[in-house]
Formats: sequence, C-alpha cells, structure tokens
Amino acid sequence: MSNPVCKKIRALRLQHNLTQMELASKAKIPRASLANMESEKGNPSIIVVTKVAEALGVTIDDLVENKDHSSVTKVKRGDMQVNRQDEGKFAITLLSPLNAPYINVNEINMLPGCYSKGKPHPKGSHEFFYCLEGTAVLEIQGDAIEVKSGDLVYFPGNLPHVYSNPGIKPVHAVAVVNIVELSKR
Repeated sequence: MSNPVCKKIRALRLQHNLTQMELASKAKIPRASLANMESEKGNPSIIVVTKVAEALGVTIDDLVENKDHSSVTKVKRGDMQVNRQDEGKFAITLLSPLNAPYINVNEINMLPGCYSKGKPHPKGSHEFFYCLEGTAVLEIQGDAIEVKSGDLVYFPGNLPHVYSNPGIKPVHAVAVVNIVELSKR
C-alpha cells in the first residue's frame, strides 16, 4: 500500500518554500519522521499526520483527498503566519492560506533601516512586489531598484533578492509569488 499523504505534504511544503527541517520544527516532530512521510513507502502514524496537518494549517482530509480548489477559505488575521527578520524591522505576513495552490500572497512591512534577504523561490516562479506606502529598495541579483508608492516590480522569484527601507518612513507593500507547478520542477 502506498502512502496516501506523501505527495500532498511535499507539495504543500514546497509550495510555501519550507525545508523539511522548517516544517518538522513547526510540527514539533523529528525531520526524519517528515522525510518518512514524504516517502511513497512511508507509513506515518495518525498522530504525526495530525501534527503536520496542523502545522500546515490544513485538515487531514486536505492531505488525503484530491480536492479541487473551488471551495471558499476564510483566514482570520490571528491565524496568518507572521515572520519577523532584521531585529523586527521586517515583517512578512502570509495572507494566502497554506493550502492555496501555487500562490503566496504576502503583506510586507518595513521599518526605516530595514535590510532583509528574501528567500529565493523555486526556478520558474515569479514575484510581484507592489509598494502601497513609502519607498522601498529591492536588490535583485545585485541590481538596486527603487520602488515608490504605487510602483510594481516583477521578477523571476528564484533570483537572489533583498528588501530594504533606507528611508525615514515605514514601507507597506504586498508581494505575490506565483509558484511554478510541481510537475515542472
């Protein structure tokens, strides 16, 4: 019997650019247990599957069933994943649910003096950075691009990139990452 959750867990983990170690830490399980879950021959316990589902913000049914994505999902602000970097000067909030297929919608807030390295996305992915307030600077593969309020920058998401706010006012932006289909990886 093959492992019914292996492909879905790996797909969700890669979709949100998490390493096995990051997801295992979030689920409070050993990395080896997660690696076993992602294996066709793995036989994870229901307790471990439950922990991983909770860490991904999905149900066990979401991991087992091959659902279409036409259902409606509401995410409350308090349930959105927030990641802070650069001593709290950079905050990125994942607005899209973890089970949203092939897309991450993120709210970005940068305080003055912020300098935070972006995590490159899988090859073939695209990132759209739209500045709502303030002036940000994006360094994409070493080239600095000033992004003022109302400006949009679009670039291949796998390129090394840095978000910064060298100004004196906070920056508020939205970043949307279109993640390449798993079959193309």
